[in-house]
Amino acid sequence: MNPKLIRYAERIIAILLSALVLFFLGVRAMHAGPLWRDEAATVQLAQLPMLSDIVANFQHEAFPPPFPLLIRTYVALFGASDASLRWFGFAIGVTLIAAAWFSSRALGDRGPLAFLALFGLNATFLIWGTSIRGYGLGCVFLLLTTGLTAKAISQPTTANAVFATLASIASVQVMVNAIPLIAAIATAAFTVFIFQRRFRQATVVCACATICALSFLPYAKAYLSADWNVVLKYDADFFSLWDKFRLALEERSLLMAVFWYAAVPLIVVAAIWRWWTVRREKSSVETDLLLFLISVSALSIFTYYAFLKILSYATRPWYYLPLLCVVAGAIDLIGGMLAHLRWIKIARVLFAITALLFLPFTLWKSAHEPLTDIDVVAHKLEEEASPGDLIVVNPWHFAPSFYRYYHGSTPWITVPTMSEHRIHRYDLMKSKMMELDPLSDVRDAIRQTLQSYHRVWIVGGARPPEEDMPVSLGPAPNPYFGWAGYMAFWSIELGSFLNAHTIAGDVVIELAPDVNSNENIPLLVARGWRN
Repeated sequence: MNPKLIRYAERIIAILLSALVLFFLGVRAMHAGPLWRDEAATVQLAQLPMLSDIVANFQHEAFPPPFPLLIRTYVALFGASDASLRWFGFAIGVTLIAAAWFSSRALGDRGPLAFLALFGLNATFLIWGTSIRGYGLGCVFLLLTTGLTAKAISQPTTANAVFATLASIASVQVMVNAIPLIAAIATAAFTVFIFQRRFRQATVVCACATICALSFLPYAKAYLSADWNVVLKYDADFFSLWDKFRLALEERSLLMAVFWYAAVPLIVVAAIWRWWTVRREKSSVETDLLLFLISVSALSIFTYYAFLKILSYATRPWYYLPLLCVVAGAIDLIGGMLAHLRWIKIARVLFAITALLFLPFTLWKSAHEPLTDIDVVAHKLEEEASPGDLIVVNPWHFAPSFYRYYHGSTPWITVPTMSEHRIHRYDLMKSKMMELDPLSDVRDAIRQTLQSYHRVWIVGGARPPEEDMPVSLGPAPNPYFGWAGYMAFWSIELGSFLNAHTIAGDVVIELAPDVNSNENIPLLVARGWRN
């Protein structure tokens, strides 16, 4: 095959892949719909009256203060409407594509073929990387850190070291999850310079990593002193984390997982083989870069696994976006470096063509899926609920999105009752868990409403009573369940109370077939009181 034709094909396919990703980003921006609870809480944190309020509460929404401050600035300039904020997510996606092209071109490649296929056309990125959270922007800076560090290794100038350090600082300022990946990138760069006995450059890497770590230090106390996060912790073992990681790869598409399982091992093995054959060539830029990128691919997995083990949260697909971004970025740069080998060049082009032809069909539904139906529920309540009725939001963590969209006159409470509805206050939840009877005020409010011949609306529904259910879990931690299971128990307790004391009930809004399962909310109504 003509080498010039292959080079031309690489550029054209990379442009087509970029255009395809841009197309889906646009579709997503127009169809993602209302903000779900995590997004609503982020925006409402950014809109707190005083900047000191943001600094005092940022740890409740996972991202360091610079991200909510960025959202605050964006809202001040462009407004806080759903449409405006969805185009913020679109802009982050466009920036990520630009960062991928920059990194690819910085090392002399013709375009980020593998990155666009593995990450740009991944439903996890399309849904969660464009949401109003810090993951998308954090991935932009992580990708730039990877590319700029690679450039600094191939061209060890002061400017390149400074730019790589600035990108790494930006990543940890936006997203806590970037810390283990920055550590992996720094360790990989350090390994390269030690291997080549370039101790001065190795010292520079340590200095840059230290500066990055120090930049995060002002936020460390807020995260480390948050004793309320015990309510989020569970026993995270390898298999549970792997299962969630697999879901992040396979979000709505087993085919995407096949692409990852095929491309990553093959490219890494080819890179190791190539490095082994040229490793004796002193001062070889190719050797240094291959060792760096292989190390980044491997170390990032181990450091991120250690991070998730220490965190011990019940992870969701978006937790793995930063890891997928770094691995895909490293794999893409390796593929570009190995493209001088004819069989690699041809395989890479065929891989990109296959992605271009088949992966779009797996994304269409994801691109159109709303993240919540809370706006529909809120609108229904504004139309039908009377001022004497009561709205009960179950569980309490739906409160931020309900707070954003409900503007009626009917009073509302959460299960359990909380004094703050704009953001997720797990410290308040912990306090409720430690009470002897945390739902007593909820039951009293429901009883008074029904006895006065008004209705009780249940946003989120309630779980039906179960046989052999204990009367109470008691104040947390429970001797058997620890801090786990309280929200599920409260929902069953609410369902049992309604089942025992209401005369009639109806489903007003059922689960929607086309809404994301993370916030697909039914609406029930209860009438009449019986003892």
